[in-house]
Amino acid sequence: MMSDLWITFVPDIYLKMLPALSLVAIGWMVEKQVVGRVTTFANGLAINLHVLLLTSPPMWFIWYANIGFIMGIIGIFAYGSRTSLSGTLGKIYYTLSWAYCSIFVGFLILVIH
Repeated sequence: MMSDLWITFVPDIYLKMLPALSLVAIGWMVEKQVVGRVTTFANGLAINLHVLLLTSPPMWFIWYANIGFIMGIIGIFAYGSRTSLSGTLGKIYYTLSWAYCSIFVGFLILVIH
């Protein structure tokens, strides 16, 4: 039965954030061991999941999520194909990816709901 699940005792406001915060936690753990491209992917997905659950997210937050989604896809494909992001593209990518670090994304998820 659903009422037997302990997670149902978690208040709804936190329960709705759980999928996104789980991806942020994975991104944070991966950040320590793997290249930032995987972290950008996990956090980009996390922010998009969070935006999907919001009733009326601010337009800037939607843009932030869209850019994170694109960067995450680029990053995971580059990582999976063992392609280096170098040159001007690499500099732009890695500079922008700081906006998708786990601490910042986690903070936004907790604050914007």
